Amino acid sequence: AIDVLDAAGAPVAVSGRGVVSAPPVTVQFADGTEAVQAWAGPWPVDERWWDAVRARRTARFQVLTRSGRPLLVGVERGRWWLTAEYR
Repeated sequence: AIDVLDAAGAPVAVSGRGVVSAPPVTVQFADGTEAVQAWAGPWPVDERWWDAVRARRTARFQVLTRSGRPLLVGVERGRWWLTAEYR
């Protein structure tokens, strides 16, 4: 789990229509915080929409931190996750 925050330090949210509450400015990891240099997204993902029990809605972003870390992050039910780190 991670936190993706806006300029005011509030968590970035994504609406059901894929609208971002504010641009991501920082990413907080368990071991520190990194500033966001660039970002792209969101890309909404609606998995198993036909199955009410197993359905999932996620929004994914690509984020490049100032230190040069390219990340794939996602938010699901208001919680942010680090999905991948590219090398």
